[in-house]
Amino acid sequence: MKKLVLALLLAVSLNCVAQDINWVSFDSLPSLSKKEPKPVMVFIHTDWCKYCLMQEKITFKDSLIVSELNENYYCLKLNAESNEQIYFLNRMYTKNGNNHSLSWVLGAQNNELTFPTTVLLSPQFQITNRWVGYLSKEQLVVVN
Repeated sequence: MKKLVLALLLAVSLNCVAQDINWVSFDSLPSLSKKEPKPVMVFIHTDWCKYCLMQEKITFKDSLIVSELNENYYCLKLNAESNEQIYFLNRMYTKNGNNHSLSWVLGAQNNELTFPTTVLLSPQFQITNRWVGYLSKEQLVVVN
């Protein structure tokens, strides 16, 4: 009996563990989207940005946000200072100067790139909205 109770408690506690956002890569996005079209959320960040880190550690850890994003969106992270080559929409993007050229294409507003920037794309990968700066869980819920 004690073993059964312990097993049940363990199972319940494992289900309560915080769920993470299912981040996907730009490489896998076309095939995923072809199978099941969904809007796309791109989180543009840098390693040194404290507001980017806050959004990752607070907003993107909220269980309601995680559930909503995982169910209804493909989510991608784009480090604006990455040296990675990214093939997206039939074009190769690379780091150009201080920032990745794809971060400029997706995130720049009025010829400025600010971190973090959160971009929503349609299932056809067209920009539908862009938010500059930290988004709290309350702000992101309204966005959705």
